[in-house]
Amino acid sequence: MNLAIDETTETMARRLARLRGETVEQSVRAAIRDALAREDRAAPERLTPDQQARVERTMALAASLPPLDIDPRDPTGFLYDEYGLPA
Repeated sequence: MNLAIDETTETMARRLARLRGETVEQSVRAAIRDALAREDRAAPERLTPDQQARVERTMALAASLPPLDIDPRDPTGFLYDEYGLPA
């Protein structure tokens, strides 16, 4: 499938490809993939007001919890006792 694009868009696509060291097709594909990912992350805007309120309550509850006291060198260490058994 071919797409008809104007000269300005083609110039921008070629510039982006040159900057990324990619073909124009690779560069356009990546740009579209990135734009779609941003749209997918914006999905909460598509929630109903009730759903959005539930999400906000859940996020507020999670934010109010104290931080976990875990060793960053062994993030699963708190799961086991000194004998390696489940805590």
